[in-house]
Amino acid sequence: MNELDDHVICHGITERWSCETETDFCVEEILTKGYTILRSSFDAAMIAKVSQYADLSYEMQCEKLGGEQNLLKINDANIARAPCAEFDEFIEIAMDPKMHKVANALLGKNFILYSQNAIINIPSTNHYQFTWHRDLNYQHWTSSRCLALSALLCIDPFDAVTGGTYVLPATHKVEKFPSDRYVRRNQTCIHAQPGDWILFDSMLYHRTGKNSSHAKRRAINHILVPPFMAQQYDFTNMIGDKLTTSEERVFFGQGRGVASTATEWRQSRIDRP
Repeated sequence: MNELDDHVICHGITERWSCETETDFCVEEILTKGYTILRSSFDAAMIAKVSQYADLSYEMQCEKLGGEQNLLKINDANIARAPCAEFDEFIEIAMDPKMHKVANALLGKNFILYSQNAIINIPSTNHYQFTWHRDLNYQHWTSSRCLALSALLCIDPFDAVTGGTYVLPATHKVEKFPSDRYVRRNQTCIHAQPGDWILFDSMLYHRTGKNSSHAKRRAINHILVPPFMAQQYDFTNMIGDKLTTSEERVFFGQGRGVASTATEWRQSRIDRP
């Protein structure tokens, strides 16, 4: 079989990307095709612990809401929402410095956590995540810069059998969702290993694949946004007493809530870490 020619020789070009670090390459891939894969800072023991806690968090949340049947009613089963409220390990993974370096390069130094959800893909089941969508729902516009970054930490192997993430490359640059013919020809299943981050522009069209294996496929999704976007959850109220560093308090949105008065608004900025 002939291999691709890997020589990179140019002419008539005066500008090009400079790729000196892993962060540089991740940023280049996200800006160009919409997604990349980055190895996280976590070892196998940490990933195994997060896997266990994702399941436990979901069980605890089902119990609080009167059983899984109530989540099935609202089409929200097999998702543990804001699991950082139950287990501190989810705070740790959200603060992964390797992932934050990429976010800083794309979003600037001021960004916060919009949401954190553990997604549990059960074999031979259906879920709304199987349908194509953007993480910023119902938005049909594009921007010259990345306005939100989705960071999916793989807890189990991601591939076409286990229900890996499918993407339509570069569609973060296109307003409308493509035709069925285009989707079928251009969809790509991302292959990744436990402990990998799948990082993508939140405006990239994507979906969860069907899990045809015999085991659960878990991942922890984070959406990072500029602070002018309202958070999905009030993390400060949920876990404020667990946040021990100024970096954690800023990232989880402390001081970013809606002020009830002008005085409260000013005081929140005086007290901001």
